[in-house]
Amino acid sequence: MNNDPLLVGVNSVFPNQNSSTAPTVWEDDTDQAAQQGIPCAANGPMLRMTRRSNNLQFLPNGALNPCPELAPSCLQLESIRVNPGGSQRLSASIIAAGIVGGQFAGGIPGAAGVGAVGVASPGDGVRGVAGGRTPSGHGVAGVTFSSNVTHAGVRGEANFGGIGVEGESTSGSGIGVHGKGTSQAVRGDGGAFGVVAMGTSTAVDGRGAGAGSFGVVGTGTATAVDGRGAGAGSFGVVGLGGVAGVWGGLRTTAGTGIGVVGVPGPNFVSGGLTFVPWAGRFDGPVRVRTIGGAPGDLNVDGNLFVSGPVKSSVVRHPDGSQRVMHTVEAPESWFEDIGRAQLHEGVARVDVDPDFAAVSGLGDDYHVFLTAEGPSDPLYVTNRTSTGFEVREQGEGTSEISFSYRIVTRRPDSPLGRLESIEAATDQGQKVDVELAGRPVSPSPEAPEEPPGEPEGAPSVEAKAPEEAFVLEAPTDWPHSVPWPPEILGDQSEL
Repeated sequence: MNNDPLLVGVNSVFPNQNSSTAPTVWEDDTDQAAQQGIPCAANGPMLRMTRRSNNLQFLPNGALNPCPELAPSCLQLESIRVNPGGSQRLSASIIAAGIVGGQFAGGIPGAAGVGAVGVASPGDGVRGVAGGRTPSGHGVAGVTFSSNVTHAGVRGEANFGGIGVEGESTSGSGIGVHGKGTSQAVRGDGGAFGVVAMGTSTAVDGRGAGAGSFGVVGTGTATAVDGRGAGAGSFGVVGLGGVAGVWGGLRTTAGTGIGVVGVPGPNFVSGGLTFVPWAGRFDGPVRVRTIGGAPGDLNVDGNLFVSGPVKSSVVRHPDGSQRVMHTVEAPESWFEDIGRAQLHEGVARVDVDPDFAAVSGLGDDYHVFLTAEGPSDPLYVTNRTSTGFEVREQGEGTSEISFSYRIVTRRPDSPLGRLESIEAATDQGQKVDVELAGRPVSPSPEAPEEPPGEPEGAPSVEAKAPEEAFVLEAPTDWPHSVPWPPEILGDQSEL
């Protein structure tokens, strides 16, 4: 064997012996050589095979290349079962230029071992294919028994913008990548994106295995989870869970950031009406609570419309129960202030709180309701101005009593008139006044009607504007410490 005294070939003898009981064996035993005093080179490969070829039409000397090869291989191993009427290929192994044999189990002391390394340029470093239909195995199966969190059953690494691990299912209802774990099924840690998934049906399907488990957990310095629907009627992120369908939180001590952000598309016109698409929607009760020292406040920059009959506050009773206090409703929007003053010889000058006058835009056309707090003739209001008014006792009375007053004035910036009619909210979006909205409007054809026969509780399909209308914009109040992902504002061809 190439004059190597340590490489011995032993051939089985046909036809008197079964080849499986006396197979051809090549053995390179450097330990035995050392004991026998045979000089040897202890380092280097046992066997090296090199296949030199090219895929050019002509050879370097100008002659026609008789055998161009796109994917040359050094060694091909096959296991074939031969039966009457045909043969069956059980397994095959093609060892190409990109395959390097791995280390023995346990690796080198002090260093992690490598079972197999595949390197190819171009081509696949390692490709595993399970060709059977029923039953079948795994294309690639990786198992590690290490307790070190940095060790993986299957690990993929990519440089220069490549893909570390890619899973693809090209037909049927298969799964590109399926992760199961007692702690975490799939975890992505990235400087920009933890996990990015795109699918024509479901991009990411994360399901918790039991109570208190999580289907999908995303952690990233820019975007933890980026979910995009591929077309009209699709959903970017759908979360269903026993504890929470979607959980948005912050892992920062910078004091800035938002747990969950919903951004609507631009205004659009449908049926002659102008609409703003919803930034978010909740099908069912919503609770805003105080937890971890954070107040459970609800801040609304725009208008608040409530279709239900109850707008109330909950107040604790001394007996420990919770009691409901209802709001007062009126057909118009009013500002009001309440106070108390004193008559001197039947006359009082009441100065309006200048802060109340400033925020309410108080003029001289407002209402004052008086309540005497002692015996007197009736009281009346005169000399109303934006800074105050006079209260007098009729009949030139001279009473020395206190009285209460209530000032009521119309809110000057209210966009709605008295008992104004309003369109009911739909999945299409909220009808708005174009001038008040102050946002660009995109033309849109008539929105399609909601499809009949939709199952109860199923998410309804949102009516959408044309493709060119859906240009996402970064929120104006997005925290500066968290960059708005350029991938969202850049390539939107899939939206």
